[in-house]
This record gives sequence, C-alpha cells and structure tokens, in this order.
Amino acid sequence: MCQMLYMGTADESEVRQSDDIRVEDIEASRVAVRQWFSLPVVRFVGAHTGCSCGFPSVIAEQPIEHFEGMPLGGDDREADLKSVRSLLALIRDHIGGAGQVELYPVADGDEGQPPKGTIEMEVDAWTPETFFFNERFFYRVRAEP
Repeated sequence: MCQMLYMGTADESEVRQSDDIRVEDIEASRVAVRQWFSLPVVRFVGAHTGCSCGFPSVIAEQPIEHFEGMPLGGDDREADLKSVRSLLALIRDHIGGAGQVELYPVADGDEGQPPKGTIEMEVDAWTPETFFFNERFFYRVRAEP
C-alpha cells in the first residue's frame, strides 16, 4: 500500500510536477483528508515515485526519533534524497504565510482515519539524510522561533 502525503498551507500552493516532487489537487476519492487540516489549502505531495513512498517513513503507535543505524534507504536512496530536499524547500517556501505548514502522511485509502497524534516541530530540525515521517501522525511544522 502506498503512502500519501498531504500538505496544508495558508496560501495557494501551485500545482506542479518535476522528476523529484509533484504537488497536485486532491482526488475526489481522498477528500476526507481535508477534515484534519486547519489551514485552508490542502494538496497532495508526491515524490519521485509518483506516490509519497519516496519520502521515508516508519509505522509505529508512538512517534519515533531518528537513531544511528535506522534503515531509511529505499530502492533508490539518491532519488529519495532529492525528493526530500525538494519537499523541505517546498515547506520552507510556504511557512511564511501562516507561520506553519501542516502535513499528514497516511496510507492510501486511510485518509479518513484520524491522526494517531500531533508532532510539532521546526523545519530546520529535519536534515535530508535523517528525514522520515511517522506515518499517520499529523505534523505542524514552523520556522525557527
């Protein structure tokens, strides 16, 4: 099952597509995901894989922090890292409007499932090499205070 990443922003995020990242309108069958967002614009964000599986993630009942030796490599780690760098740049581009961006990484088909919890963080806490999502946790990401 594919991972899907949804991003909420205060301002319009343009629909775009490149080899590393894609920003699209939400398909009609997945609009239930909007209920979890407080920001007005919600888009699907895909990686080089088309879906969001190119953004590393873990499945757990509690948030997990990065640890040395954590397996974050996908089938194409270099392509994953390019997608992560593009995602972090996209987040930084949109943080200014509301002071935050909201993210919800969730398995395809589970968009209507409530988040397991909320993770508050600063965008600079993520580095591409150690980046990963805790799947089905809602993220509120802000710039440095």
